[in-house]
Amino acid sequence: MFWKKLKENAWYYKAQKAYRKEKLPAPYAALFDYCSDMDEKRLSGGRGHFDFFSMAKFDNRLYGRVQDLRSVLPEGLLENFNAAYDKYISLGDEPEYEDIIGAFNEFDDYVFGCYEQLKSILKGYITEMIEKHYL
Repeated sequence: MFWKKLKENAWYYKAQKAYRKEKLPAPYAALFDYCSDMDEKRLSGGRGHFDFFSMAKFDNRLYGRVQDLRSVLPEGLLENFNAAYDKYISLGDEPEYEDIIGAFNEFDDYVFGCYEQLKSILKGYITEMIEKHYL
């Protein structure tokens, strides 16, 4: 059983390794970050949009990450992402804690519900790169 689970997730481990070595190209590096933050089943739970945007801003990659994701997200996920980003921008540079609480629940819940679709975009790309021996 353990081996089967490991084999099913081999694509993810390849993506993670490429990401850590900074060999996962844009826009898929941004998608890897986004998928990681939106995985509600992680041990720590999905961190959500606020953390995704805040970490990208901290790393001086917010604009690039937003542009990258806008180029790969399908319509429903893209609309939700854009609305979450607009909300993030509207909070300003130093939002109050009370303003953050609950502000992203609707956007996060939408992605949590569509997570398999989101993950399949990344998995499709990674699987193709593995087959071509690029990863």
